[in-house]
Amino acid sequence: MENQLPSLESPEPAPVRTAAQMESPAVLVIPRVVFNYVIIAISFFILGAVVSALGTNALFNANSAENRQLIDQAVSAAAAAAQGSADTASAEPDPNKRYDVSADDDPFMGADEAQVVMIEFSDFNCGFCGRFAGETLNPLMEKYGDRVKFVYRDFPILAQTSLTAALAAQCAHEQGKFWDYHNMLFSSQGQFGREFFIQQAAGLGLDESAFTSCLDDQKYLDEIRNDAITAQQLGLRGTPAFFINGQYISGAQPYQVFADAIEAALEQASNPQADSAS
Repeated sequence: MENQLPSLESPEPAPVRTAAQMESPAVLVIPRVVFNYVIIAISFFILGAVVSALGTNALFNANSAENRQLIDQAVSAAAAAAQGSADTASAEPDPNKRYDVSADDDPFMGADEAQVVMIEFSDFNCGFCGRFAGETLNPLMEKYGDRVKFVYRDFPILAQTSLTAALAAQCAHEQGKFWDYHNMLFSSQGQFGREFFIQQAAGLGLDESAFTSCLDDQKYLDEIRNDAITAQQLGLRGTPAFFINGQYISGAQPYQVFADAIEAALEQASNPQADSAS
């Protein structure tokens, strides 16, 4: 049999490129198989991102529900321990008495070393709290801000999102934006949710990554729990509740009620002997 030798014929000469063709940019051609794999990979990447986001929300909500239960349990336990049993829980504060209420290390506005300290226990879902924040707080601080220290403490009792909003506000406080976030929350009741909190933080110029980590980790849960326990031990039944140098005021009262209480506290602070003699 005759052996077949490889053809020694010269290959067909390559076409000559014109100057215009040589100047034109190269075009990357992706084989169809490779292209299909790229599309599949991108599809799985997008699907994974969606599943991851949904998982983050589910985990966040599950943790929030669990921690909400922990707060409720801690409040009940504190009330029972303070009074001996749950059946003898603290009575509502008496407006004619003065109570020792700590400002703790919670957010405040006004004069840090003021003689008069006004403490609010509040819930960001509370409509009356929103009314006070929107209609009364600013006028009070405009008049008394150089003589009064106004402190905000959390008592998230109305809904699951009350706790989440409180956590978000504390995360904003960490970046020096508590009062901006406080005002935003009270003007946006009914819209609360994890993504909303994060979007609003970004809109206020906060570091979104740091804020999100703080919120998802529920970093300030213990702080909020301690506020709630204090409120329960004082006998508070709802929000908003105020203490002006220890004097209890219940609810979103008209401006003049708070102004009169502040004036009386300022007078007493400047002349304590007159109060003790009466």
